[in-house]
Amino acid sequence: MANHGFLAVLPVLALSVALSGHPWAGSGLLLLVLVRVWTPHHRPTWLVTLLLLGLFGGYWLWRDHQLTQRQLPFDVARTMTATLRVQPDAVAVRGAMYYFVGQNSQTGEQLTVRGVAKSAAELQTLQHLTRPTLWQVSGQVQGILPATNFNQFDGAAYWRHRGIVNTLKLTSVTQRTAAPLRWWGWFSDWWHGWRARLIHYCERLPGALRVYALGLLPGAKAAETMTELQGMQRLGLLHLFAISGMHVALLLTAVEWVCVHLRIQREHWEWGMLLGLPAYFILAGSGSGVLRACLMRGVQLTGKRCQRPISTLDAWSMALLVGVFVNPGLLFELGSQLSYGLSLGLILLREESRAWRQGGLTLLGLPSLLTGVFQWHSLTLLANWAVVPLFPVLILPLTLVGTVLHPWLPVISRGCAWALQQFDAGLAWFARLPGNVPFGKPAWWVAWLWLAGTWWLFTWPPQHRRKWLIGLLASYGLVYGAIHLPLSGEVTYFDVGQGDSILIREPFNRRVSLIDTGGRLGFRQPDWVPKTPPSYAALRTNINYLKSRGLDHVDDLYLTHHDADHIGDLPAFLQELHVKRLLVPAGMEAEPAWQQKLAGKIPPVVPIKTGQALPLLVRHPDHAAPAENENSLALQGTFGGLNFLFMGDLDQAGERKMLAADAQLRTDVLKLGHHGSKTASAPEFIAQLRPRWAIISAGRQNRYGHPNAETLATLREQNVPAVSTQTSGMIRYTYRGAQGYWQTKLKGAHES
Repeated sequence: MANHGFLAVLPVLALSVALSGHPWAGSGLLLLVLVRVWTPHHRPTWLVTLLLLGLFGGYWLWRDHQLTQRQLPFDVARTMTATLRVQPDAVAVRGAMYYFVGQNSQTGEQLTVRGVAKSAAELQTLQHLTRPTLWQVSGQVQGILPATNFNQFDGAAYWRHRGIVNTLKLTSVTQRTAAPLRWWGWFSDWWHGWRARLIHYCERLPGALRVYALGLLPGAKAAETMTELQGMQRLGLLHLFAISGMHVALLLTAVEWVCVHLRIQREHWEWGMLLGLPAYFILAGSGSGVLRACLMRGVQLTGKRCQRPISTLDAWSMALLVGVFVNPGLLFELGSQLSYGLSLGLILLREESRAWRQGGLTLLGLPSLLTGVFQWHSLTLLANWAVVPLFPVLILPLTLVGTVLHPWLPVISRGCAWALQQFDAGLAWFARLPGNVPFGKPAWWVAWLWLAGTWWLFTWPPQHRRKWLIGLLASYGLVYGAIHLPLSGEVTYFDVGQGDSILIREPFNRRVSLIDTGGRLGFRQPDWVPKTPPSYAALRTNINYLKSRGLDHVDDLYLTHHDADHIGDLPAFLQELHVKRLLVPAGMEAEPAWQQKLAGKIPPVVPIKTGQALPLLVRHPDHAAPAENENSLALQGTFGGLNFLFMGDLDQAGERKMLAADAQLRTDVLKLGHHGSKTASAPEFIAQLRPRWAIISAGRQNRYGHPNAETLATLREQNVPAVSTQTSGMIRYTYRGAQGYWQTKLKGAHES
């Protein structure tokens, strides 16, 4: 009977897949699981399944309709004045920037909000909120921008799954006052206030202890989390840290142990734990792993108190049912996949030997990891085997002891921080050992087949699994080969905002070239703004894309000139990828300013100018000079039957020099100089080149007004259609031989 609850949930999951982006695959999966549910001819299970499908399907369709009506265009901002109700633990501060989710008091709509603190006093206020507040604000509201590069994290889908479709950029905050208490929300407000206090407390802890305490107790993320936990990330162990909910189960087990040894009556502490789980859910951050762990423990405690024992599998099924009700896109998020998937693996593989159980959990998590982070470390299995036992006996106790004793015995707190730091350093050293596999992103249906194949493997007795295991591993090898030796090449213009970055990848990955990295222009901050670790957008855009294609290296990285919007993210590339050489305009190699920002070993720097033999033809500069816009590289190459010209930030004077040097200069695809500014793209230059397409790389609503109206008018006069990353996102030309096709991520309108 225990499996009937599990079977009844499967069709609901298939329906969520069909309604969350994969209609055909979800419908096929739904048909298969309905046949499986019908096969035992257990009428109650069939009726419950149909009831759940009707309830969930109706609710999701109604919810999607409501969100669609509420959603604004992401490319048009509107002025908005509103009163927002904000929970104290929702406000995250990074430097002078702050972010939160607030509720419009007039409409009830939830919005993501971002703003900038105007003074040290305002920043201090934001960092010490402990109760709900009402904000009188005005700003620019628009739809949440979806992923603008292929294989990029889709923030719009993430927030839509949580019922949020619009974002507000604050221009002014006229008043912040304490929100009046609401009788129906006092419980939630109370615990959000305590979570805010816990976050403020943990933020004062030393070193690595701050990262662990924030992640394991209130479920928050420290600014230095990715720096501190690089070893865990590379070894695929982050699921042990917070997203799996393991720490929740351990803490609840510790509470149970204390109650038993204090000789508190079981009936009392079980009821107390059951009533306290909603509070703990809020206190621990309300993540998917926390929700699963709290629901599973709550369901089983409820069954026990009602004299109706509930199996672990049925408790898992009920937790998943609630999870997809709250978040219909749960199955498409890495954290949820690992939390629910690995916990199901622990349940269904509990009778297996330790070796098979650990191997099974690795195989079950591998499709999600490859789809989400595109790489896997061959030492992950050994790391799991070594680290999992340490979690309850070392990591969690050190975190709890250091956190609790900090006000009274700070020396012990610092000792715990030191121990956790050494643990991190050991993992980081271990992760640097040879064995990291830059696999790339498999197709979603391949990941599904791998998951099904893993479960199929464990339907056989252990003595008969070897051939199936070899076949499963061989399929990984075939997919790896297909990703790393692609028959096609590409020329890709990344959407990096107000900047440039272009990938040229030849078939079979014979040569991987990149022109510029993108980056953000830096502005001096007031002295009262706290220092924050450097962050690079490239990790979410172009580096992320390279890793999704299985690339861990760049053969040639061309830096067109020294402006930050073209080379600002260079440190991230040197840290994350193997860059074989940097090619810069002659004269830039002697400038120390841009090299001083780089840490670690710098690859060979090759100054280039016209006349040098390179994979790309250098059209500019013809002499050494400071790497300003007027000395920017201009590069040309032919790929897939089309000729491409990449202009960097070269101005009109440089364009005229190029025309003087080659009166027969032509191209098929022109990347406009200086983001479409009127300082570039001279009418005579466009007239002689006669490009079939013009590409513009510029940021949305940028302060410079790029692309300029004069430049667009020039293109119209010459009948040159233009495509911009502003409206189209990533622009990609994929080719095989002399044939190819164009793709844009947002399928935006052409500018002409």
